[in-house]
Amino acid sequence: MSWDWSREVPEALRSNRLLVMLKAYIDDSEMGQGPLYVLGGWVAQASVWAPFSDAWSAVLNMSPKIRYFKFAEAMNFTGEFAGISESLRDEKLRLLVREIADHPLLGISVSIPHRIFAPLFANHRTLSIRNPYVLAFFALVSRLVGYYGKQGVKDKIEFIFDHQPTFKSMELVQQGWADFLKTAPEEWRPLLTNHAPSFLDDKDSVGLQAADLHAGWVRAMNEAEELGLPQPRAIWGDTGHQIKRLYRHVTNEMAEQLFERIVGHRPVRFTYRFLDVRRVSLALSC
Repeated sequence: MSWDWSREVPEALRSNRLLVMLKAYIDDSEMGQGPLYVLGGWVAQASVWAPFSDAWSAVLNMSPKIRYFKFAEAMNFTGEFAGISESLRDEKLRLLVREIADHPLLGISVSIPHRIFAPLFANHRTLSIRNPYVLAFFALVSRLVGYYGKQGVKDKIEFIFDHQPTFKSMELVQQGWADFLKTAPEEWRPLLTNHAPSFLDDKDSVGLQAADLHAGWVRAMNEAEELGLPQPRAIWGDTGHQIKRLYRHVTNEMAEQLFERIVGHRPVRFTYRFLDVRRVSLALSC
């Protein structure tokens, strides 16, 4: 695997210098489809995003020029990648990943297998709870602020998500933000803004395009593992092997903890013990 996901602590956090302000750009990858649900993106100081945007845009403008980046289009040679050769596609991806590696970005992602999500959340009477986007959103935010909180960082994190026109995801997230603030541990409060996250169009936001690349790759890797398929080839090779990220793959135990946090009680599990039909028949005949 070409990106070294194990090196989680960025240099900025190993120093004693506090960050001025953090911005996190987050995107989903085919959230409405199984076998798992994925959010992924990048967080960095606000001052990092302007030079990163310039560098990313410069790669987009290189021949063959594309207006924006979408991981699915790159993989399927559709949209902006229609008519582009495989070798030129690969080079474009390698250069984009290089820009991520050359800037102090911290990756963040959450994946939730449908087999874990469905028994606990899919049939809940509350719309927001049975929406996998909302659950993944809160799992990702809690992972990130918990991490920075342990580092002693006290700066606010501004969350920017991709525009979600379906499933009322944006409305549910915005409505649930106040509840999230109320239930967040006290040590997290300094990192959370009072206003809900923003939603932008990824075609207009370089940060969201980079997030789309991250979310798409995380989904590709985890979907292959979930389905028992070979791991996909990293098109960019060893480029960006030093990229650092936080990763959360939700397990049954994590899902139950999230359920308790959101609903207020542990999930009720039902087990069944089937009687021996022959013994029952014998008892009835006596």
